[in-house]
Amino acid sequence: MSDIEVILADDHALFRQGLAHLLDLEEGIAVVSQASSGREVLETLAGRTVDVVIMDITMPDMDGIETTAFITRHHPEVKVLVLSAHEDRESLFAAIEAGAAGYLLKDTEPAELSRAIAVVAQGGSIVSPAVTPHLLQGVREMGYDPARAERERFNLSDREIEILTHLATPRSPAQIGKALFISTKTVQNHIANIYRKLGVNSRMEAVTKAAGLGVITR
Repeated sequence: MSDIEVILADDHALFRQGLAHLLDLEEGIAVVSQASSGREVLETLAGRTVDVVIMDITMPDMDGIETTAFITRHHPEVKVLVLSAHEDRESLFAAIEAGAAGYLLKDTEPAELSRAIAVVAQGGSIVSPAVTPHLLQGVREMGYDPARAERERFNLSDREIEILTHLATPRSPAQIGKALFISTKTVQNHIANIYRKLGVNSRMEAVTKAAGLGVITR
């Protein structure tokens, strides 16, 4: 199995060279290049590809966030693992939005860093435990709604959700149409679309599946 090829990007030469030495001692990881700015990283990637870029955020010329975004767009096969001294929420979310596969702090133990490199190289994601609370709080503030997520996954319209709610009652299509001020034929068309989107063949199946997904309540 070939080594995971890595570029180290950090404007502090002493830290960068020390980290390169530590990683060179790790089996399965090869530091193939070092860079002191984002622009140097991109110049390296213009001539060769690597598996992982270990990216600092604060660098001259082109910072780590901007460089990560460029790599994500133009070199999607290259994974970016941010290694930063910044523990703040803004830096974490900026890195994630730019496309970073991982975010670790610079006090991470070498063994944990090596494991993280392997994780992101294989297509996984990893975040330092110290900044995980920021991630969880961000998700909470997004107001995650499981019913909305399922609705979007099945591409159900507002009207179809409304009709699904009525299907959970004994009302006939004609009665549903009267309640919604639409024709029976229109109701039947919506029901056919609902069956198709949910992959069901009957009213009971549609209602049961929608209730199970949290799209409606019975």
